[in-house]
Amino acid sequence: MKFIKKYIKLIVLIITCIFVYLIYTNNSNIKNINYISLGDGYAKGINSYGEVNYGYSDYLKDEINSSNQLNNYYNYGEEDIKINDLYNNILINKQEDKKPNIKQALRDANILTISIGLNDLIYRKNIQVSNIGNNEENIIQNVIIDLDQLITEIKKYYKYDIYLIGYYNFYPQNSVDKKLLDKLNKKYKEFSKRKKIIYIDNSNMNNNLITYLDNPNSYYPNTEGYKKIYSNLSSKINY
Repeated sequence: MKFIKKYIKLIVLIITCIFVYLIYTNNSNIKNINYISLGDGYAKGINSYGEVNYGYSDYLKDEINSSNQLNNYYNYGEEDIKINDLYNNILINKQEDKKPNIKQALRDANILTISIGLNDLIYRKNIQVSNIGNNEENIIQNVIIDLDQLITEIKKYYKYDIYLIGYYNFYPQNSVDKKLLDKLNKKYKEFSKRKKIIYIDNSNMNNNLITYLDNPNSYYPNTEGYKKIYSNLSSKINY
């Protein structure tokens, strides 16, 4: 009894240290994740009928939230945005209602997904449609140049992994568009490897498009399509 009284403070200190250690160990894997989604209508979650619905970003957000790791989620998707539009939004530090300015969101984020380039492809194809056969390589090259500039700007503020979403090929009936999309995805893969970002390949959707497309006049997927993109993304993501 005298022994216990003599060392009671030491015993209490040791027990306290053990409890603190156990609490820290049990919570050491819990992160405060700030997820930012950038890009076009795919990032925003536009469905086959032009309505904002649940996109791959929302499913990923839900996954992170289900593990109690989500701190903030910011979606800066815009349906018609091109690469240089997003680049300029960062330069001017665009701010939307109820969101931080985009530079601050990039600084705070530790997960970033981006789907962009499709609108560039459509725009450049349309302005060169009369001579498309001779300009395919030029179209793709210009998209990659713009993307390089954008990623360089993003990396000034964001310091973690970037996940670049590849497009499934929604034009099987049109050889010109199919060829352009195939070339774009190939260049995106090469670009991602060179820039040390993570490319999300969605080509496994190409052989089952009837499952993922409700509207033959739209290149946006249905719910199943977005779930598939999310699944491809989730298999590669680290958090």
